Amino acid sequence: MTVFVVRTYVVQPNKLEAHNAWGKKLVALMKKQPQLFSGVKSMRVLSHKYGGKVGGFTAMWKFDSLADAEQWERGFVEVKAEADLRAEFLALIVPGSYSQCIWEPVRTINREPKKRSNRTR
Repeated sequence: MTVFVVRTYVVQPNKLEAHNAWGKKLVALMKKQPQLFSGVKSMRVLSHKYGGKVGGFTAMWKFDSLADAEQWERGFVEVKAEADLRAEFLALIVPGSYSQCIWEPVRTINREPKKRSNRTR
């Protein structure tokens, strides 16, 4: 059963550039210490562009199971580099804007792309 750990937050308007730099540090940690992210199947960060809160972001971490997600979260407790990144992250966001939940897919629909006809207009 696939699950997603979904985190939403709003970055302080004057700290958007620092947030981009922070994101690069997270990616560097993922590359430097891939064993810390062994249960993660994918990660995607989305920026809120229309509606909602300007400066809002959603990060979606995909796992094969709830147990994998829980094990991953526990694994970071003692990692100093991650604790430093987390403290830096908290200084960038609007207080009270962070939330986390776990999503479980209910239905997936895969669409076949439409085939283009060979006819010309």
